[in-house]
Amino acid sequence: MKVVFEYSREKDIWCLLNYGKTSSNSPTPTKIYEQLVTTYGDTPSVENASQFINDYLSSNGVLIDEYKDKYQLDWDSVADKYQKIAEDIFKVEIKDTINAYITVNSRHPYSIEGNLFFVKVPSESVRKTVMHELWHFYTWYKFGITWQEKIGAEKYNEIKEALTVLLNVECKGLLPDGVLDMGYSQHQELRSRILELWSEERDIEKLWQKLVH
Repeated sequence: MKVVFEYSREKDIWCLLNYGKTSSNSPTPTKIYEQLVTTYGDTPSVENASQFINDYLSSNGVLIDEYKDKYQLDWDSVADKYQKIAEDIFKVEIKDTINAYITVNSRHPYSIEGNLFFVKVPSESVRKTVMHELWHFYTWYKFGITWQEKIGAEKYNEIKEALTVLLNVECKGLLPDGVLDMGYSQHQELRSRILELWSEERDIEKLWQKLVH
């Protein structure tokens, strides 16, 4: 598996317009989307979003190519170690190249089918974002393919989001100092349960069975 950082204005606009206002895990708009609607009104167009992105990048001195290189170097420094940990836990291998698209938005939608996810620029820790999103890929290939239909999309989403709490245990040494995967407020109880079960037995299949039943 290789993660390649890319930038596409079309995808940046899509991410901002489709995931700026709301998402399945967070009903509130992102700060950047609030700035967009403050400037262009409640129904910004594609052209509005593109101009807004231009102005945002320029006013904040964000040079996309520099960030692409910076993010790539940072991720490549831990990629092999992360992959080894994830494969040891999930017992699955991802051989595809996955594209990490840079966006001004602070939400990071992903697509298993499209082999892509989004990362924010600038980011407090792009490494944490990549680990988090790839954890969803591993979860899908291990369990989601067969289990999402059995338990329903809502419950699957809850579990796969909560499972990222394991990054704070298994990938602690790869995260920057002081950086943790915090998760969403509505999943905190489940995240605590996962940590408790994981401390008793480090077996992802047994953990999954306990979470779905």
